[in-house]
Amino acid sequence: MTALARNWPWFLLALAVAATTHLVSIRIIPHLVMARVLDRVGPMDAVRHGRRPDENSRAVVRPSPDLLYSTCPYDLSAGPVRVTAPVPPGTYWSVSAFDADTDNFFVENDRQAADRVDFVIARHAAAARAHGLPVVVSPTNRGLILFRTLIDDEKRLGEIDRVRRQAACGRLKR
Repeated sequence: MTALARNWPWFLLALAVAATTHLVSIRIIPHLVMARVLDRVGPMDAVRHGRRPDENSRAVVRPSPDLLYSTCPYDLSAGPVRVTAPVPPGTYWSVSAFDADTDNFFVENDRQAADRVDFVIARHAAAARAHGLPVVVSPTNRGLILFRTLIDDEKRLGEIDRVRRQAACGRLKR
C-alpha cells in the first residue's frame, strides 16, 4: 500500500486547509480591509482632504511625505457619483478608483487628464450615459476614489493645496 493510499484522509484535510486559506486571503481579507477603510475615511460621496503625511500617518497605506492625498469613499447603491477635479499645473497628479475588494480599476494622471477630470462612476454605464460625461464602471457598489498630488517644490505647497481642495464628488444630479 502506498503512502498516499494510507494517508488519504490527511491529504484531503491538507487540501481543504490550503483551499480555505487561499479563499480567505484572496477574497475575504481584501474586502474586510476596504470595509474598514471606508468606515474610517469619512462620509460617503464627499471628498476629504488629508493633511500632509508624516511618520505617524496611516490613513493611506505607506504614504509619501511628498504627496498630498484626498479621498472620496463612494456608495453607488443610491445612484451614480460625479467626480470632478482640476489638475494642478506643473506637477504630478493622479486619480484612482478602488472597488470594495481593494482592486484598482481606474487611473488617470496629469498627462492624460490635461487640466481637469470630470466623470461619473456608476455600476452600469447606461445609468449615467445620458449626462454626456465619461462613465467609469465600478465592479462593486462601494469603493474609494484616491487623489494624489506631488509637492514638487515646497514654495508651491500653498498653491498646490488650494488647487487640490477644489476636487469634489457627490451624487449625480438627475
